[in-house]
Amino acid sequence: MKIPGTRFLVAALFCAFAAFVMAGDFKSVILQANAVLPTITVPADHFLNIRNFTQEGPATSRGVVTVTTTSNGLTANVLTAAIIDPEATPGSLEVINSVVIEGPASVTVTCGDTTCFVSYKKDSD
Repeated sequence: MKIPGTRFLVAALFCAFAAFVMAGDFKSVILQANAVLPTITVPADHFLNIRNFTQEGPATSRGVVTVTTTSNGLTANVLTAAIIDPEATPGSLEVINSVVIEGPASVTVTCGDTTCFVSYKKDSD
């Protein structure tokens, strides 16, 4: 009788704890073809973590993440979308990369010619 009661208590505590667990402040956005996410401003002493940037395949133009530094105005493409193609042969799937961008900067996410998905989180140091 003690073992089923203990198991029930452990299961109840686990379920109660799960109610308080959250996935964090990651935001996930689906962009239509050729759409642009509103500019994300990353202030000084903050950073932007882009965990997932994928695009439906087949595609002729890829989505891109562009960073413009606020301090000197330089611009660079730092990440391109990984193509997710259900028709791709096994073993030829692309790696889904992530990137961390330190502020101060302005970040623009532009989708390619098919639907894109991006997950990102802004944090302070």
